[in-house]
Amino acid sequence: MNQTHLLLHQHLGHSAAGRPDKLAVRDVNTELTYAALHDIAQKGAAGLHKLGVSAGDRVLLYMDNSVDFAIAFWSVVYAGAVVTPISPDIRQTKLTYIIKDCDPAAIITDLAYVDVIGSALGDVPTPVVTDAGCWAENKPASISDCGASQIIDQDLGCIIYTSGSTGSPKGVMLSQQNLVSASRSVAEYLGYTAQDSIFVAIPLTFDYGMHQLTMAALVGATVVIERNFAKPLFSLDRLSKSGATAFPLVPTMVPLMSKLASRFDLGAVRLVSSTAAALDPKHIDQIQACLPQATVFSMYGLTECHRCTYVPPNRLEEKKTSVGIAIPNTQLWVVDRAGKAHRKNAEGELVIRGATVMKGYWNSPTRTAERLHPGPFPGEFVFHTGDICRLDEDGFVYFIGRQDDVLKIKGEKVAPKEVEDILRKHASVSEAIVYGRAAKDGGHTVCAAVTLIDGAQTKPDALRDWCAQHLEAVAVPRVVDVIGAFKLTANGKIDRNQFKISSEVPPLTKQPSIS
Repeated sequence: MNQTHLLLHQHLGHSAAGRPDKLAVRDVNTELTYAALHDIAQKGAAGLHKLGVSAGDRVLLYMDNSVDFAIAFWSVVYAGAVVTPISPDIRQTKLTYIIKDCDPAAIITDLAYVDVIGSALGDVPTPVVTDAGCWAENKPASISDCGASQIIDQDLGCIIYTSGSTGSPKGVMLSQQNLVSASRSVAEYLGYTAQDSIFVAIPLTFDYGMHQLTMAALVGATVVIERNFAKPLFSLDRLSKSGATAFPLVPTMVPLMSKLASRFDLGAVRLVSSTAAALDPKHIDQIQACLPQATVFSMYGLTECHRCTYVPPNRLEEKKTSVGIAIPNTQLWVVDRAGKAHRKNAEGELVIRGATVMKGYWNSPTRTAERLHPGPFPGEFVFHTGDICRLDEDGFVYFIGRQDDVLKIKGEKVAPKEVEDILRKHASVSEAIVYGRAAKDGGHTVCAAVTLIDGAQTKPDALRDWCAQHLEAVAVPRVVDVIGAFKLTANGKIDRNQFKISSEVPPLTKQPSIS
């Protein structure tokens, strides 16, 4: 990797110059070589300038996964503008909020979403572009004429809005340096090369999906774009036929894959990576059973710093319940309740230091100050994640829970993940979510919702008994609901908002037995 490439557009330009005929991106309808993608991105930049977009302006991408998304992304990058990707699955109220908050100079969308965008815009006169492959002028602008030539690595490259589960969405500001550093670091430990073909079924509007485009351009790999994983049978068929070597996924995709993978030849897949949430050991076992030839990378991160940890594959069996160590060019530690920092054998809030740490939240200095604290050197800031984690004797990180999610039960604290881990160890349980309902004493009551593996008939009382055998009494769920499926966010995470219930639960009808 050429370390002189400090800006995103240089990744694509370098691969286009060195591998012009190499396939860069393809979906079920379209494919483009690196030379063609470079050419059309320059055209797109010129087209955006004609619409009045200048370097530093925000351009919102409201699009499904497609080659058109890749074209739009690189066009905005070449224009020197700030990519602002938004999932079409977002609620319209949040879309309206984001448009007002970031004040985009243009919006690029699919034809199917023009009316949605129009309703969200109201009377705001923002240019809306459809058909990302064709809006630009016929002649590409030269790099010197593109807005990208006017920016440096400290300038904003992207704003990614978080889901806003506890209020209005937050716009995470990522500089060119943030984005390039993240691409280099993750591509390095994943071992991406120009020979790789990356099958992307996760949303490209999600930072984990978007960075597949940047990492591929960095090394000259191919991105095979799948619209989504909503129909896993068809997606796995296309994965098999594509010959893809890398398969990034999120944990909720694993149970779906495990049911169907045996029907297909997936022998070309050499690596599987997972992030968005801590990868449960049961999911790791399922991946290894489906793809025994593939190296599994269990990773963890937050939008505010992209990735922060990964488990080196040679330590995976030994550290299966861990989310790993710091990614290359990153440092981490935990701060305990007394405010003391620890790098091993301690529990506290996870802190991240490095070039991937965001510049702050757009239009929100108060929220920024809550998470970015002064670092070791003057002018430096480190990211206080709000995640409670434990470090073992080797410095490996074990995720416990979010500060905001810790439940207070009769004066004691219970981390939902601790209970979720026990429930997932039950042979019948596929997935589990633990949450709190308001109790009359001002604290919480522990509640759980689970999905079962196909054919399982385990009753809620049996699952409560299981918890009672493995947990302290204060952590045993009062209620366990067996449901058919969890609602997911646009990024494939389980939507915990569906369980934010404030009412008290009914009294117990049966006490759990303890053996």
